[in-house]
Amino acid sequence: MHGNPRSWAIAAALAISACAPPVDGPVDRQRAIDRDDGDRLAAQLAQLPGVVAASVVLHHAHRDPLAVAPPADATAAAVISVDDRADREAIRSAAARLIRATLPELPVGAAPPIEINATVRRATLARVGPFSVEDSSKAALKTTLALGCLVIAGLAGAIALYARRHRLGNSAQ
Repeated sequence: MHGNPRSWAIAAALAISACAPPVDGPVDRQRAIDRDDGDRLAAQLAQLPGVVAASVVLHHAHRDPLAVAPPADATAAAVISVDDRADREAIRSAAARLIRATLPELPVGAAPPIEINATVRRATLARVGPFSVEDSSKAALKTTLALGCLVIAGLAGAIALYARRHRLGNSAQ
């Protein structure tokens, strides 16, 4: 056998350890839990009336058994995008209740920061016959429909006049 057996053993140990799957520590597991809880809470907030999108960041209070310092307090923050006619205060209070239910270890007096932005303009729709259009287009659609009816009536009259002339012309022969 060529080479130093010790170097072969080190090379084999390095090769085996390079193939080993990574092992998550307690901090990694806690971050995954925080991320999953934040995603679930964002999905719940997105179901509120008027909410277009939501993003939530949570941090559960986690006590490291080997740490000498006390654990950091639980924290939460939310950014919610709504349409222009949404009830922002109702959404803010519902978001605060959902955050408190998801993260009961939040300090009692602490209100999580919740940013609500109106990012979408909701159109006001009007019904004109079988059509739904924006309220600002209602008059234009009525005018277009009236002109279309006049054109159809004019064409029907022209066809009737042509048919009458054609009948009168054939009966004279």
